[in-house]
Amino acid sequence: MKLPAPLAVRAATVHLPGGRHTVADAVAAGFLTTTDAARSGYLTLPVAGPDETPESLASHAAELALRTARTDPARLGLLVHTWLHRPAHPFWSPAHHIAARVRAETALPLGVHQMSNGAAAALHTAAAWLSADPTAGPALVTAADTFPAPGFDRWRGDVLLYGDAGCAAVLDTLRCDDAALHLVSLVSAAAPALEAAHRAGRRPGSPAAPTPRDTRRAFIAEHGADAFAAAAREGASRAIAGALAHAGLRPNDPSLRQIVLPRVGTHTLEALYAPLLNTLLPGVPRTDHGAHTGHLGAGDLLANIAVLTAPDSPLSSGDHVLIFNGGGGFTWSCAVLHRP
Repeated sequence: MKLPAPLAVRAATVHLPGGRHTVADAVAAGFLTTTDAARSGYLTLPVAGPDETPESLASHAAELALRTARTDPARLGLLVHTWLHRPAHPFWSPAHHIAARVRAETALPLGVHQMSNGAAAALHTAAAWLSADPTAGPALVTAADTFPAPGFDRWRGDVLLYGDAGCAAVLDTLRCDDAALHLVSLVSAAAPALEAAHRAGRRPGSPAAPTPRDTRRAFIAEHGADAFAAAAREGASRAIAGALAHAGLRPNDPSLRQIVLPRVGTHTLEALYAPLLNTLLPGVPRTDHGAHTGHLGAGDLLANIAVLTAPDSPLSSGDHVLIFNGGGGFTWSCAVLHRP
């Protein structure tokens, strides 16, 4: 999607639960092998308590984002919520629940589900909404996941380690001389042929906990690791190249200060995406903020934007940053943001 004009990120926030488990303790308890711990690159994971639902974490993040953005929730025209694993209740709309909790009574609540790339899909939705009707009011985007046992094994269920969090961002049209962080471009690319990587070998409707590690292995055993990696790199390449083109940036543009990576662990980043980034964007520094959060489900992209909007943001005036993300299905997205 090519944005007709940049949009303002008024605020972006992350709300982490109070609990925290270390990777070292997980290894000592036998939840994780030393090999998997080393390959992950993670150190600690935020872990929600029994009374902390994904939607409560999202609501806390949303309230903080609205306060930081100085945005009255009554002005919101749209609320888009996304998640990876599951909401707190079945047969229920978590987006409406969050809208009610933050008093966004006139906003249209929408739910978007696109696995770990959910935040990008939600941002696409909000950006399209604001681009189609700039008077439609600010949009609030939220993402939240928790991964409690026995519904999901955050340590052994996947090659990633999963942390609990709520994330939020307030997106709006730009005003004259707007000092907010600018969303300049947002491009996604998909490879639907890879969708079976999250269901291969699993019976439809199975009540067992998801085991992405096993379904991915079954898929690769049938189709081959090289084919999977090639499709992933091709999709990621299309998203990155498209986002740079829409932003009017060259790969060696001096204003491109860093690439912010999805929080999917050291091994995945190095094995799957590093060769591609070395080719497409040689010399551009790369940043991984996942060491103390793990993979935040659908929220990685919003959490990475929150780093850029924080008071201690590494961006200076004139800087561009590229945020790369991906998720099952598979879809890859790239956002370019600019500090005016």
